[in-house]
Amino acid sequence: MQKSLVVIISILLFFPALAKEVILTGQISSSARQVVNAPQASRWQIQIQWMEEEGKVVNEGDLVVVFDGANEQSQLEQNIESLARLRLELEQLQLDQDQRVTDAQGRLTLAKMEVEKAQIEASVPAAQVSAYDKGQYDLALQRALLEQVKAQEALASAIKERTSELQKKNIDILKTEEEIAYLEDLLTKMNVIAEHTGPVTYAMHPWSNDKLAAGMNVQASWKVLDVQAIESFQVETWIHEVDALGISAGMPVKLTLDAHPSISFDGKIEILSTQTEPKDLWSSSAYYPAIISFTPPENIKLLPGMSVRILPEDA
Repeated sequence: MQKSLVVIISILLFFPALAKEVILTGQISSSARQVVNAPQASRWQIQIQWMEEEGKVVNEGDLVVVFDGANEQSQLEQNIESLARLRLELEQLQLDQDQRVTDAQGRLTLAKMEVEKAQIEASVPAAQVSAYDKGQYDLALQRALLEQVKAQEALASAIKERTSELQKKNIDILKTEEEIAYLEDLLTKMNVIAEHTGPVTYAMHPWSNDKLAAGMNVQASWKVLDVQAIESFQVETWIHEVDALGISAGMPVKLTLDAHPSISFDGKIEILSTQTEPKDLWSSSAYYPAIISFTPPENIKLLPGMSVRILPEDA
């Protein structure tokens, strides 16, 4: 019993020393990073037509990836033709509806004139005409008044129909214009331009874990590649859940580039996530993402993707 207790106490006392000896691995990255994701297309998959060579340093403004937009281009051309046709139909509809309203206004004007005429005839004193003629005049006035009411209703109906038909056609035009704007915006996303000067790095296929390449089909929002600037360097690392026990944000670290093993420089853990991430290619364990800041050593050319060894130190 005493021997077991001595062993446990020894392990507890030795544990901090073990934590100091933890060596992590990471890679140089840039905080100025452009991540290119597959755009939302008119179908559930979209093909990568062309990608800039991986590892090549591109300049800001260079083309880095082209997606297949043939289907969207065809739809755009069809919608442009439809828009031209709809606008011509709107012009013709405007003329037709205006003519109907004009005709209805003319019928109303004529009806009003008939009422005025009938009113004059009906106003003749009964003593000056026969009872039969007087009755005919009164009947003609009632008919004229009825025709005037019908003409007024016909005009109101023509105006309402004109408004309704023109609104329908304008809605069709607006829908087509919005579709054209959407497709034009979508097509601009098919040709992706570099936002930074730096190397190109291909993403991994989420299912096969192979590097993505031109000719592959991808789904919307999948990461395709990234372009990292050759500045604003930092170190990205993922700390195993066991190793993370003795590591915290603000802790100083010693960094060594695998490409220059004889040169070490200081860094500091700026960000240590409180949420773990799975790394299926590494193991079934969980890992904490971390960001390490540092001052780049002199006379060493850094590039995103360079591997780094990280030795945590006591703060």
